[in-house]
Amino acid sequence: MSQDRLPLSTVTLVFGALSIPLAFARQLCVPALIVGLLAIGFHFFGRLKQRKRGYGPRSLKRSRLGFLLALAGTAGAVVMWGLWAGGVLL
Repeated sequence: MSQDRLPLSTVTLVFGALSIPLAFARQLCVPALIVGLLAIGFHFFGRLKQRKRGYGPRSLKRSRLGFLLALAGTAGAVVMWGLWAGGVLL
């Protein structure tokens, strides 16, 4: 297995981590949703690249952690968006 870095693994981690606080900030649920979906897309793009070539385990862990954070941030953004749209948090 090569020790190369998986493409966009750091971006996936940063976007995934940013989606969580953005989801719970007052009017930033839509940007949080977009950032979370981008992180999920980057994760799957990296996984497609990984099938063709082996990458280092640290890079794969970074991408997986970013993916899990993006799932949490995206879910939080959707919930907050629904609460704002429903008038619960006015």
